Amino acid sequence: MRILITDANYKNSIAIQRELYKEKVHEVFATDKETAFFTKRLGYCKDYIIGDLEESVKQIKPDFIIPVGSEAVKICSEKYREFCLIPTKESLEIALNKDKMVVLNSLREVNYPECRLFSNLEELRLYSRDKNCVVKSSNESLAKFDPLYVKLGSESEFERIEKYLSGGVKLLMQEKVSGVGRGFFCIAKEGRIINYYMHQRIREIPITGGSSTAAKSIFCEKMFNISKQIIEYLKWSGPLMIEYKYDEPNQKYHLIELNPKFWGSLDLSYALGLHFGKTLIDTYSNKAEEQTEKRYEVGKKFFWVLDGDLLVLFKTGKLYKIKEYFYKDSYTNLFENFFVDSMKLLWTIKKMFAK
Repeated sequence: MRILITDANYKNSIAIQRELYKEKVHEVFATDKETAFFTKRLGYCKDYIIGDLEESVKQIKPDFIIPVGSEAVKICSEKYREFCLIPTKESLEIALNKDKMVVLNSLREVNYPECRLFSNLEELRLYSRDKNCVVKSSNESLAKFDPLYVKLGSESEFERIEKYLSGGVKLLMQEKVSGVGRGFFCIAKEGRIINYYMHQRIREIPITGGSSTAAKSIFCEKMFNISKQIIEYLKWSGPLMIEYKYDEPNQKYHLIELNPKFWGSLDLSYALGLHFGKTLIDTYSNKAEEQTEKRYEVGKKFFWVLDGDLLVLFKTGKLYKIKEYFYKDSYTNLFENFFVDSMKLLWTIKKMFAK
């Protein structure tokens, strides 16, 4: 099978490339809009194509496409559905538009926070007058940035927010909920879970909320049941990350977002012995069956050392926690390629001493 993987430089795309390279079953190609300079050094794919996805499809003529970024997912939904395992347009619309996710509150214990779209700062001032809130892009396939936190009565982030508004970006304000970050990750088909695992964030970048730089595998029956409801309701097909904040004192989950694509912390799944690239292909080819029992170990940790974790430890004054990288059941993505690690290290040092 000729397989085309998008967004070649993303760490989750590289993880899938590496997995399929080791299997040596398929002809694997990767594409990126701008460059694959660093990724080419890894050499996991038969070829790397630079250009738009449409151009790459014409050149490669793939049997199967694995969209990694939000934009690629949207393009595949519109133009290449027959070459992908992808949700219905209606379900994808709910996942990509955070204001539409409120419909999921009809399900038991979903607890999606109050949210609303806004178009000017005055609306935000009124909303944040008596509560802390989070400002997000309403649709990450159109504009993506880390969440901005507006504290009660504070206007510290308003200048950045105004820049997005003046650029025509639709923004969403959401009541801030507290708790530890947890995620449910799966491949599904027509509302049936084919494979899954769960993780809890240890650290993230930026430290106010963003991508995981360290995470550990967990299992929680309550999170599984909530996630299963969502997947069945949406009749979901393809990869999906469901992000929650878990209020431990009250044992309550708050749904934060649906990520309708492969997730940034995909490397952890390989440390658990799971192979989501193969699972996705097998599911598309009708060679995989529904699976609801747990098939992975809990307590395993993954650290993205040069993809932000070392930087987070430096910024928070906790470099002593480097020792965690060497504990039993701890994994990193170091030493995959000396050249790539060297470039990441230079980036990390630059960020450490940037103002």
